[in-house]
Amino acid sequence: MDNKDRRKVRWYVIFALITAMSLVIRILMHYRFDKSALLYVGIPCLIAIALMWIERPNSEGNWKRKFLNLVLISLVIMLGSSVVLFEGFLCVLMFMPIYFGVILIVFILKYLTERYKNRRGNQLFSHVFPLLLLMSSFEGVNPELSVQRNTQVTVVKILESNISDIQDKLHEPIDLQKDRAWFLELFPMPYKVDMESMNVGDIHEVHFRYHRWFVTNTHEGSMLMEIESFDKNKIKTKFTGDTSYISHYLQLDNIEILFKVIDETHTQVSLTISYDRLLDPAWYFDPLQQYGIKKSAEFLIDEVITPYEK
Repeated sequence: MDNKDRRKVRWYVIFALITAMSLVIRILMHYRFDKSALLYVGIPCLIAIALMWIERPNSEGNWKRKFLNLVLISLVIMLGSSVVLFEGFLCVLMFMPIYFGVILIVFILKYLTERYKNRRGNQLFSHVFPLLLLMSSFEGVNPELSVQRNTQVTVVKILESNISDIQDKLHEPIDLQKDRAWFLELFPMPYKVDMESMNVGDIHEVHFRYHRWFVTNTHEGSMLMEIESFDKNKIKTKFTGDTSYISHYLQLDNIEILFKVIDETHTQVSLTISYDRLLDPAWYFDPLQQYGIKKSAEFLIDEVITPYEK
């Protein structure tokens, strides 16, 4: 087969994989497995194994060039499937690290298998590791195969203010149009809060807007946040509803703010956000979500809780 025919076959395989993966992902979404590791580990693993027939990572030739070709072809398949499925840029962005990570692992395993295929013990190596990778893709399929989902993130800061001034600030209108950490800018963030008072039992509506394709395909939603308790030492809220795009990734449970007097002009503020992680695998999404929640808690303390300078 000459180079021209080989390129034709390659493009046929790419289009076939885009079609097949789009169909498989749609099936996973239909049966509500799209939040499990079947999507985030299993799909990349299947793509990588299929692409080994196009770019065989044998010990002959330039393995770096072969891997680069594999990455480019994988990128075409991922973007092609995303277009077919109308995925937003955020989903694609969050999928890319784990997607290419799995592609790299499969490539390395195949390369080492080909290079050391005549060595003792290689038969076990070449079969066990891919099997472990495939087994890990079943995390989240049912509760027995899930890792702990409920998480609490706490941020503690000492503010140069007394408790009265801090709580007076919370009764003022909340301005959320402030600069945020770069990581938070990637995600749909609240832009408005409907709040008239901070009385126990009040329910506040937090509005979100997310442009799935940067400036279009807009998703509007909101969270409902009820004031459970409000006193000098503690404020606690719970979330009673969520139609924002955030609800695709995690489920917020409550926010608790504790105040501790340091002296007349300094107060320790401890803000804890409790939530449930909805995406698997845990080894990837858990640290990612904890980082995002930590930055959100820091933003709330710095921009919502801390009184303005007098």
